[in-house]
Amino acid sequence: MQTILFEKKAGVGMITLNRPEVHNAINIELVDELSQLLEQCRTDEQVKVLILTGAGKSFVSGGDLPQFIAARGREQAEPLLGKVAAMLSTMNHYNKPIIAMINGSAVGGGCEVAGAAHFRFASQKAVFGFIQIGMHITTGWGGGTRLLDLLPTSRALALLLTGERITAEEAKSCGFVDEVYPEDQLREEVERFAFKIAAQPLTGIEAYMNILKWKRAGLDQEERIKREVAQCADMWGSEEHRYVVDQFLSKGKKG
Repeated sequence: MQTILFEKKAGVGMITLNRPEVHNAINIELVDELSQLLEQCRTDEQVKVLILTGAGKSFVSGGDLPQFIAARGREQAEPLLGKVAAMLSTMNHYNKPIIAMINGSAVGGGCEVAGAAHFRFASQKAVFGFIQIGMHITTGWGGGTRLLDLLPTSRALALLLTGERITAEEAKSCGFVDEVYPEDQLREEVERFAFKIAAQPLTGIEAYMNILKWKRAGLDQEERIKREVAQCADMWGSEEHRYVVDQFLSKGKKG
């Protein structure tokens, strides 16, 4: 891969967008490579959780301007925008949790990429901003829609309509970012959280991601509960489940 670095360690896959010379701007080549990697990791049992970050001092600066600005009008722009939007939807509905490790600037499209992850942890030096409105456009990769799902309507609209740049602490205060860490502690803290998830059985991780998927699909609560019960019943009594229960009962008898 030319635009991405990838490594696996103890169930955690680390994806680094590797275009630091342009602040990890998203181009079609990167979208293709990231889509291919996500497809590979989907069925890789050695990957239970993914971390997405950027090389250098930026997370993602947005779309690659020379490539995207060449498009004129809806006929040319919609396929480009739709390609990135589809990749972010893949992330958002992924069968394994994805953590955005926001190491620096995440403005414009960078906020849209971060918003497609399931968790967002940021460096104290990170900067956020849905600045598209000031460029006479809007979010074009689905980021506005996701933001309105993530935050209270008035908070989301305020970010979208003002185009204001905010600090990592302000992003946490409004609910867009989960945690903020000093720059030199960010990777350690994110990996600590990721390893906690990766220590759990993959079947359980994917099952909980299914429950999230059913909610986002708009299924009513009773239907989601029925599916949750059925899903648990399918897992019930497996060799692994029986072993853990037997160990627990054995300890109880000894006590």
